[in-house]
Amino acid sequence: MKRIMSLILALALLAGCVTVFASCGEPKDAGAEISVYLGEEIYDFDPTDYYVDSNADQIMSLLFEPLFTLSKSGKLKKNGLAKDYKVDKDERTIVIELRESYWSDEIRVTAEDFVYSWRDILLEPINSNPAAALLYDIENAVEIKNGEKTIYELGVEASDTYELTITYRDGANYKQLLKNLASVATSPVRQDIATDFTVDYWTKVINTAVTNGPFKLEELDYTLGTFTLSRNIGYHQKPTAKKYTKQVTASQLVSFTNPDGSAMNVKYSDIENKTVFYMSDAPLEERASNKDEAKVLDDLSTYTYVFNTENPLFAIKEVRQALSMAIDRNAIVNAITFGKAATGFIPDACIDAATKDPFREHADLISKGAKLDEAKTILAGVDFGTLSKSFTLTVNDDAESLAIAAIVEAAWESLGFDVTVEAVGVVNTKVKDFVNNEDLTISDSAIQYAVKEASRGKREFDVIAVDWQMYSTDPFVALSAFATRYSGCGRLLGDGVNTALGSFGGYVSEEYNTLIDKAFKATDKDERSEFLRQAEKVLMDSACIVPLVFNQNFAFVSKELSKVKNDGFGNFVLTKTKQKNYEDYLD
Repeated sequence: MKRIMSLILALALLAGCVTVFASCGEPKDAGAEISVYLGEEIYDFDPTDYYVDSNADQIMSLLFEPLFTLSKSGKLKKNGLAKDYKVDKDERTIVIELRESYWSDEIRVTAEDFVYSWRDILLEPINSNPAAALLYDIENAVEIKNGEKTIYELGVEASDTYELTITYRDGANYKQLLKNLASVATSPVRQDIATDFTVDYWTKVINTAVTNGPFKLEELDYTLGTFTLSRNIGYHQKPTAKKYTKQVTASQLVSFTNPDGSAMNVKYSDIENKTVFYMSDAPLEERASNKDEAKVLDDLSTYTYVFNTENPLFAIKEVRQALSMAIDRNAIVNAITFGKAATGFIPDACIDAATKDPFREHADLISKGAKLDEAKTILAGVDFGTLSKSFTLTVNDDAESLAIAAIVEAAWESLGFDVTVEAVGVVNTKVKDFVNNEDLTISDSAIQYAVKEASRGKREFDVIAVDWQMYSTDPFVALSAFATRYSGCGRLLGDGVNTALGSFGGYVSEEYNTLIDKAFKATDKDERSEFLRQAEKVLMDSACIVPLVFNQNFAFVSKELSKVKNDGFGNFVLTKTKQKNYEDYLD
């Protein structure tokens, strides 16, 4: 869900941005500087991070680029970092030639950058991230993630400086693997920066957060509330190129947020008045009254509530089922305007893009409307004994999340539970910047922090709201996060101990584990889909995770802007966006 942040509509501040550009060697007038609102503030600019907010994928897609991209219809496109590729089915290898493209500090992207990102980060056993499943079709990837083989046995190598060779596992569908490599979560990471002991928070600091996508992080100041993305001049061309607008049209995307996180009265009229030209979020009342003016995309994510099954109350399956059954998902969608009432875990956008055959062929797995009477009947058969029926629902501190929580809280309390809604914002940590010899305050999303801690076995929540990212159009990637061997939550290794941490909510089901394992090993497409359908049904019946809304990405776009595109992940693509009469808004 999008967190509503304040927007400071002060075009006078843009003059300072022009000065920044001139200092980088570009001409003063290098293209449009577009005043935008990019939605929720992102605290960690790491493409391999554990995403818990649908806006993270959108922002990362502006800053980083993987090997491939997906068209809006879900087809693989060779317009990412892969210039070309060749497949040898007998050897089970994919040789990928990289195009000439540079990091934001003008160092060329190499094959080793991908090897490091995949091998040393996503598949490192102690790192927790369900996005690791994107790579499971690579030889030995699953074994490495489970601590059974070393990271150096991964079927990936830099066969040349700008050539990557992938060996895929026996039985894998290499075409699906290629589509998985279009996920921004598989973007490269620079080892020299990520492993520098002086900047272990490199993804949070402006001078070390190097990016390889169309834009770079030009300005980031949580105190002033400034957030500016500038053109990466070395994107798909030499940094010395004279034609700045050839690959990326806009010179800057300038967004502002209120440093105290308080809500502000952002209006659609700001678009009409030409003080903002692109707005990817708005207050609930503004959405409702201007919904016909928005560009809307189905997103590859589902807004969910996750139960901590270590809590004795939620260890009872029937309690979880009743709580899920009591939710009126239609009412939630009406309250937030954009989104679709969830009918299962895997969103329609993922299903339609994944296969011509609908993934979910049968009836809805969960109800769109509330079934309070059925929920009460289920609870009547539960012996609560001395268990407390009080618990806390933890959500992000934004209007959308709170509006949903209010609807759910009322439904759950009608069943006799005592619910406390806890709205959380950020977690701040003091660190030392040894490069500049100064103290810094590093901020993290409190929801993301809690999820990461839980994925390492430290579950300090009862029920928590999470935007669950699909990462791929393949349902296996998201569904595998609840299977012990494939969850991506890593292992605890040491002293001969190899302990699986499982899904971050603590759910364990041997039936579910077996279905996901069969799907992974299946070589027949229809058989694989059937195992995944059965797995989703088991997951929804367990109610360990409660889907509420199939997310939609929306934006209000000024008529002054053209060429705002979209990709197969439900993200807006602003690389070639043009602004009419942009000179009028410079300086």
